[in-house]
Amino acid sequence: MIILAASSVIAQEKPQYAISLIPDSLKKNVNSVIREESVVLTIKKPGRGKEVIKKVVTVFNEKAESELVFQDYYDEFRKIDDIEINVYDEKGNYLKRNRKRDLHTQSIGDGISLVNDTKMIFARLSTDKYPITIEINYEINFDGILEVPDYFPQTTDQSILFNYYSITTDTANSIRYKNYRCNIKPEVKINGDQKTVTWEVRNVQPFQKEPGSAQEDVPRVQISPTFFEMDNYPGNMSSWKSYGEWISSLNKKVSLIPEQHVPFYQDLVKNAKTDREKVALLYKHLQENYRYVSIQLGIGGHKPFPAEFVEKKKYGDCKALSNFMGAMLNAVNIKSYYTVINSGYNSMPVDQDFPQDAFDHIILCVPFPKDTIWLECTSRTQPFGRLGNFTENRYGVLVTENGGVLVSTPSSKAEDNVMDSKTFVDLMEDGSGKASVDITHRGEFTDMTNFILESEDQQKKSYLINRAGFKQMDEIQISKKNSISANDYTLHYEMAYEKVPEFSTGAKYFLNSRLYKIWNKALPKSEKRQNDYYLEFPLIQSDSTIYQLPDGFIAETIPKPATIKYALGSFQTNYVFDAAKHQLITTCTIKIDKHIIPASRYQEAAQFFSDVIKEQQQKMVVRKE
Repeated sequence: MIILAASSVIAQEKPQYAISLIPDSLKKNVNSVIREESVVLTIKKPGRGKEVIKKVVTVFNEKAESELVFQDYYDEFRKIDDIEINVYDEKGNYLKRNRKRDLHTQSIGDGISLVNDTKMIFARLSTDKYPITIEINYEINFDGILEVPDYFPQTTDQSILFNYYSITTDTANSIRYKNYRCNIKPEVKINGDQKTVTWEVRNVQPFQKEPGSAQEDVPRVQISPTFFEMDNYPGNMSSWKSYGEWISSLNKKVSLIPEQHVPFYQDLVKNAKTDREKVALLYKHLQENYRYVSIQLGIGGHKPFPAEFVEKKKYGDCKALSNFMGAMLNAVNIKSYYTVINSGYNSMPVDQDFPQDAFDHIILCVPFPKDTIWLECTSRTQPFGRLGNFTENRYGVLVTENGGVLVSTPSSKAEDNVMDSKTFVDLMEDGSGKASVDITHRGEFTDMTNFILESEDQQKKSYLINRAGFKQMDEIQISKKNSISANDYTLHYEMAYEKVPEFSTGAKYFLNSRLYKIWNKALPKSEKRQNDYYLEFPLIQSDSTIYQLPDGFIAETIPKPATIKYALGSFQTNYVFDAAKHQLITTCTIKIDKHIIPASRYQEAAQFFSDVIKEQQQKMVVRKE
């Protein structure tokens, strides 16, 4: 028995995992190395397949501790089998094993998920000594295939010794693939009616992702099936048209409101003078009476719950709410199109020439002859007809009667996203002071109003100081004022400061131009920028600040007015001392016309923002006569 046990331990040891066998060139300036990674996917028919995964990674330090976490998910269409995780020391000696029964499982939710049959299976490994090597082996069986994962031949801050990705299909159902920012060529083999496409890389240095670039902007091979099937719904991904036809087949029986309820919606819009007004009234009804809740059951990750369900329950996810909004419009004879899109301010548009299920969100398009209205149906605060940076400036697939149509969503303008502040600072002779501030928010800036009003006092202070750039205050009270329009929100701040000046010398006070930095974000240094840089949105920020000086104080030095411009933005400041009123008045405006900075203009933009920050560092000097 002892001999058998010893043999078992020896069999588990893998000297080929010794750290000494990694080439020095792959260990330089990295936190981990992929020793071996293979993904072998076999698609037996459009809706059935199996994936066998092996990954061996050596972790050098805690900066790569994410490699010590295994996680994947399973649901009705995706079953995970035979998970085995082995841990080895720097010489390849076996340390520990985890099997599937040792891992943790929990439902996936986003905090507002009501029902979700997707489960996360995960393990967090611990170690008190580096380096260590992790070996992971498991299998996934598919009973429904809509998408095939892209192949990422490089990763950030991680070198690769060997990486392999293989996909086998019927020759009549070949996968489609296209390189993005890489030139790797696959090996293609045909054996009877089976076709295998394989990508392989060896001895690869890490890819350094540039800060501020789009989340998808990394070297990869885009991959997509031709034919697919989910829950007995077959589809064809070879064109946007056929992809839209598949979405339409899912929605066919769920997009109508019960006939007996139609008069209710017709009555809601009876006083509207135009179809646009009707859309606005129904969108308002949606926002005031329905809420977003994630529901992901089976094909529900792709198919919306019926309009009748949403009408009754008063909630739904992006698919269900957009489908319901379309059903309400249909009830008053207004055509709309369910639209599939990808989300996030730093998401790139999908590749026009490569149909692929690269989407994670649904919005609604309402076309009119001279205008098109876009509706974000999950938000209770989004202004009518405004998408915002979550889904603007990219491509979406309209699901029409004739299949899918790839169209562009609109881009917002700087004038759509405005933050305007008006500040009055009552400066005392001892340097203390009180400030009264009104800040009006429009467009994307309105999100911060709810955060500030709903946060605890310490969170409010932290946000205003660390994010908005306010000078640290001693006391603060915040209230919401009546707004001029439904799209504007004005917050009123009362602040107290023990010391308003940045510093003082004798009878002189050195003041900042305003109580907060209107712009404090410098672009990262980059000599040869490769990728576009993404700001959150185009914008206009403006401020006017009045310093009420104590009696007997005058302005000794004030900065000169400044104008700074570059191709996609501008910045202006002005400074005036009104001796009669004992007031020092400053004004400032920054305008960013385009929030995506092309790589070709990156240096110009970096200099612009650097100059803006430098200008704001100038001090105004006041003194007692």
